[in-house]
Amino acid sequence: MNMHTKHELTGEISGRYLISKRKEKKQILDEYCKVTGYNRKYAILKLRNFALDPRKKERIPGQHQRQRERLYDMRVEEALHTIWEAYDYICAERIHPNIDAMIDKLFSCEELDIDPLTEIKVRKVSLGTLKRLLKKIRVRETNRIRGTTKPGLLLKSEIPLRVGEWKESDPGFLEIDTVAHCGDSVAGMYVNTLSATDIATGWFEGRAVLGKAQERVFEALQDIRTNLPFPLLGLDSDNGYEFINWEMFRYCKKEKIVFTRSRPYKKNDNAHIEQKNWTCVRRIFGYQRIETEEKVKLMNDLFKEPLGNYINFFLPSVKCIEKKRIGSRIVKRYDQARTPFERVCRSEKISKETKQALQEKYRNLNPVALRREIAKLKNKLFTKNQPRRGMNYGQVIK
Repeated sequence: MNMHTKHELTGEISGRYLISKRKEKKQILDEYCKVTGYNRKYAILKLRNFALDPRKKERIPGQHQRQRERLYDMRVEEALHTIWEAYDYICAERIHPNIDAMIDKLFSCEELDIDPLTEIKVRKVSLGTLKRLLKKIRVRETNRIRGTTKPGLLLKSEIPLRVGEWKESDPGFLEIDTVAHCGDSVAGMYVNTLSATDIATGWFEGRAVLGKAQERVFEALQDIRTNLPFPLLGLDSDNGYEFINWEMFRYCKKEKIVFTRSRPYKKNDNAHIEQKNWTCVRRIFGYQRIETEEKVKLMNDLFKEPLGNYINFFLPSVKCIEKKRIGSRIVKRYDQARTPFERVCRSEKISKETKQALQEKYRNLNPVALRREIAKLKNKLFTKNQPRRGMNYGQVIK
C-alpha cells in the first residue's frame, strides 16, 4: 500500500474512530494496523491528528492544525541561542538556574538585544521547554589516544592511597593529572597539559609543559598555586613518575600539603579531573600532536587568561551531594548548577578581600569577548595543515 492510499484510508477511518466507544476503537485500530502496517501507538496519533480544513471541512492528509499560538517563537530561540553559545553549548540542567545572571551579564556587555516581551519569555522558560529548544546534535571525537602514564616506582609506600568519596569540604584540595598532546605517536618530545581542579568549588587551572620532566611539571604546579584564589591544602594524583618523585614529596611535606595518590588502573579514583580533561582540555586542543615551545607559550596564554576566566566565571557545573543505593540502583542527587566563581564566593573559608577582588574581575569580563579571544589564540596555535579535531570553544564565533 502506497502513502497516498494510506492517507485516504486514514481520512475515511479517523472520523469514525474519534466518535466510537472503547471496544469499537480497539477493533478499528486492529484493522487499521493490519492493513497499513503501522505501530499501534503511531496509528493512534495519526488518527487523532488528522486535521480538518476549516474552510472545506475536508480532511487534509498529513496536515495538523494548531489549537493555540506558538508561545516561544523564533525571537526566543535566537535569544536562547546567544545565551547557549555564551555557555559553550552546555546542557540545559546547568544553564536553567543561571539564565537570569547570564541575561543581565550580556545586557551589560551589549551582546544581547531583545525586546521586553521576549526577555520575559526567556526568563520564565521551564527546564523541559529549555531542553527541547536547545536540542542539538553534538558531534564528538570518537578516537582516543592510549594512556601515556608511566608508573613512578619510588615513594609509593610513603604516599597514601585515596579511595572512595572526598570528605573534605574546604577549598584547596586538588586533583591533578597530565594530558598528552602526542597525536598518534608517543615518540620524541611533545606538549603535556598539567590540569588541576578543586574538589569543593570546581575551580580549574591548566598549564602546558614540553615533555613530562618532573622539574617542569613541578614548576607548572607552583605557577598554578600562585593563581588559586585559596590556599593549597592537598594534592591527589595518579601514579605517574611526574608526580611520584622526591621533589614533589619533599615540597608537600615542607609546605604541609596533604599528598595522596589513586590506585593504579582505577580512573574513577580521579573522576573529577578526568571530567575536566575532556571539557577543559580535549575540547580545546583535540588529539593532534603539539610539540614546540612557541605553542606552549600560546597554550599558557589561553589557560591563564581567556580560557581560565571563561571556565571559572561563566561555566556552571553541578555537584553530587547525595548518593544512595535503592535495591540494585544507585540514585544520585545533585545541587543547583553554579560556576566555580559563585562557589568560591559562597565559601566561608575564603577571605572578603579575595571575594571582592573576584567580584570586581567578574564585572569587567565579557563571556562573548572571551570566546572570541579563545578562537583568536587557537587560530594562531593551529596551522592550516594541522586541522583541529573534536569540538572547540569559540568554534562558531565570527
